[in-house]
Amino acid sequence: MMEKSVALVGFLVFYLIYLGKAWLLKKQGIKVDLLGDKPPSKEKKIEVVLKFLTGLGALLQFIAPFFFEINQTKSVYVGLVLILLADVLFFLAVWQMGLNWRAGFNEAQQTELVTTGIYHFSRNPAFVAFDLLYLGFAVVFPTVLMIGMAILAILLFDFQIRGEEAYLTKEFGEDYKQYKKTVRRYI
Repeated sequence: MMEKSVALVGFLVFYLIYLGKAWLLKKQGIKVDLLGDKPPSKEKKIEVVLKFLTGLGALLQFIAPFFFEINQTKSVYVGLVLILLADVLFFLAVWQMGLNWRAGFNEAQQTELVTTGIYHFSRNPAFVAFDLLYLGFAVVFPTVLMIGMAILAILLFDFQIRGEEAYLTKEFGEDYKQYKKTVRRYI
């Protein structure tokens, strides 16, 4: 039972960081949710699916401690560590992005390239945090639904990352190309 409580707290912390940061930026007049906010295209369709599945994934993660059986092996602790690590990594990522943090991207946004702090070790630590959260829940609650959602989320996040990296290459040119040479996409 304690394991379910830790998973639920990890979930709540993660999404409170997300919603808290979005609220703080909105108060400053910055639109955070840019997923699907572009002209009709393949990218827009993928972003709309990503947005829907991220919401569905969050719902599944929230209800999992109440309705799914917990992993009965010691690997449950690996899953809990992944969830808590996701919280820490996500906090560092959105904090260090400052006013530049967004969900998605579009041509109209005004951002700066962030390459320090946690971004010195990963070009996409917020996405790595999402991946860890999904993987952690799949390990703690190893149902076909949670495992499938983790795999699907990781694939969709990777597609989103590649689109964002193409945008950043266009936006920041040689600075971003140099950054890509020294910092890996994930870890």
